[in-house]
Amino acid sequence: MRYGCRFTLITQHSTDSELLSACLSGDKKGQEMLYRKYYPLFMPICMSYTRNSDDASDIFNRAMLKVFQSLSTYGGKGSFAGWIRKIVVNESIDFLRREARFNANCSLEELDTVSFDPELIARMDAEKILDAIRALPGTYRLVVNLYIVEGYTHKEIAEQLSISEGTSKWYLNQARKTLREELVKMGYEIHCF
Repeated sequence: MRYGCRFTLITQHSTDSELLSACLSGDKKGQEMLYRKYYPLFMPICMSYTRNSDDASDIFNRAMLKVFQSLSTYGGKGSFAGWIRKIVVNESIDFLRREARFNANCSLEELDTVSFDPELIARMDAEKILDAIRALPGTYRLVVNLYIVEGYTHKEIAEQLSISEGTSKWYLNQARKTLREELVKMGYEIHCF
């Protein structure tokens, strides 16, 4: 007698579709495999928003919990990894919101724009750049990640963080100034233009 059950062996080589099906059916092994598959991809993103690995792990774990809780809402449109990335970034923002206060206000006229020579950036060690970004105060680091890494506009950042566009620009500019100072301390000759 055959029963109508279908069994799929979940391994580290399982496709997103197989992992998604396993997770939706409540398979703990499928959840573990999904977690393990995306950990190396998204943990560096979490690290870019925090100063330490404990906070980054907290962000990633909270994000994956949200992924598991909302898998049924993933409609199959677009990349599954992209869908997870959005949850990870949003959880990173939520984490920093809980940790920081957004109370700096300034007008656009107060901005003294700082930028860097792209050739200098190309010659720098990527790990040193990441270390300098990680050393930024929380709100500066958040705006740098959202603007430079994630590609959000100042308008989008302002909406997500409930701040003005000018404040978003101010945070980015202050972060650039702070990064410049840190990079000079590291021995890089910085010429602003």
